[in-house]
Amino acid sequence: MGIPFSAVYIEKVLDPSYRNWRRLFLGDSLRVHRAHLCMLTERGIVSAEIAARIKSGILELESFDPPEHLPGWRDKAAGVERVEDLYFLYEKALGERIGHENAAWLHTARSRNDMDGTIFRMVLKKALLDLAGHLLTTCKGLKARCAKGEGELTVLYTHGQPANPSTTAHYLSALLLELLEDYSRLLRSISTVDQSLMGACAITGTSFDVDRERVAELLGFGGVALNTYGAICSSHWLEEPAGALQSLMGDIGRFAADLAHKASCEVGLYVFPDELVQVSSIMPQKRNPVIIEHLRIQAGLVANACAGIGATFRNVPFQDVNENADAPVCFFLETVGQVYSVLDLLAEMTDMMEADEGRATQICSDFGVTTTELADTMVRDFGIGFRAAHGIAGAFARSKGDLAILRSAFAGTAGRPLPWSEVEISEILSPWRFIRLRKTLGGPAPEGMEPVYKRIDLSLASFGTALASFRDLSREAEAKLDDAWKRL
Repeated sequence: MGIPFSAVYIEKVLDPSYRNWRRLFLGDSLRVHRAHLCMLTERGIVSAEIAARIKSGILELESFDPPEHLPGWRDKAAGVERVEDLYFLYEKALGERIGHENAAWLHTARSRNDMDGTIFRMVLKKALLDLAGHLLTTCKGLKARCAKGEGELTVLYTHGQPANPSTTAHYLSALLLELLEDYSRLLRSISTVDQSLMGACAITGTSFDVDRERVAELLGFGGVALNTYGAICSSHWLEEPAGALQSLMGDIGRFAADLAHKASCEVGLYVFPDELVQVSSIMPQKRNPVIIEHLRIQAGLVANACAGIGATFRNVPFQDVNENADAPVCFFLETVGQVYSVLDLLAEMTDMMEADEGRATQICSDFGVTTTELADTMVRDFGIGFRAAHGIAGAFARSKGDLAILRSAFAGTAGRPLPWSEVEISEILSPWRFIRLRKTLGGPAPEGMEPVYKRIDLSLASFGTALASFRDLSREAEAKLDDAWKRL
């Protein structure tokens, strides 16, 4: 009959967990059964005769389709056998086909602890690798948008105030480099996930002569979680990918907030086509680029969910606990799925945003945005100190571009008339001249952007190679497991 669990506990804990396993983890649990049996047989722990019986039973259960809800607990009839999870249901079904004593050999030298954790990691790794592939595509698209933005004038702000003219390419490549750092962190977190727990058993391993590396190899893991106690207790395999995605969402959310400012009517540096604009039901003049808000909202929701993963483990005992079980894993897998929407919105928004060069030029003029270069040119041309040049340019900026004030401030400081003509001053204050002269490593001039693109290209190539390596390992493992299974 089994333990008489309460109806509430069944409804709120056991049955949801069972359905999680049925929906997400069943396929990989069958792979673990096969790999574990192959290892047990290769090590002589299970005889060839018993292994053959177990193999025949597993083959009979290839189309194993468990009921939608945890069986037995809703049936009040006397004598109805109940099981508490999908594993025990599978073991029961296997025993019914090959004999329960034979089926019990499959669980030799393993526990639900190491088996469940291994399966969770297999499913999570696949989800993260798929997401990493999508993120790589997003980054490549953003790099193409940077190239398109080389000739697009914009203004960059500090503290909410116009600061320097630049290009869309310079602006978006700064975001792209942040995303590539997030990508690197995501790949490192996948390496943490990519460790088999099999052989750790409950927490101390087993007295049987198992080969943990062999099972890891057959399941496509890059290695094993070395310490058997740490293998079961660690939370890093959930916290690290959650942290990587939280950082990614934070960067995208900050960019969305900044772009919302740049796209406002008061600033107007970027506009959006009708395809991405909603109107007001009452105000005829409204054109609301709410895609920015939706991007920011979705990124914020995902970031908060990821932060919740870390918070879940705060002050949790360093031992086997259910914070490492299916409920947090399923919650995080759903969160991973939501990242796709964020990335797709980001790609659509950046691809379709249009720079308004006229407005950028006007802002440069109205707010003296290029007077930094005016001061720099005075230092170079006249040999005066930068602080003095800064004071002259500042007086000019405060006068809203009054040339008489500029000449008076220069004469008062330098002790001689300013020799520049109005045409020369206009050229010095040109936003595009400002950009062309910013050849500093990483600056907006073509010479400054060249190493930026080189870094981006190297990162994209490196991440593509790393992603391919993970996938190659998985394909090789499938072939190895098929071969070992055939030879069983």
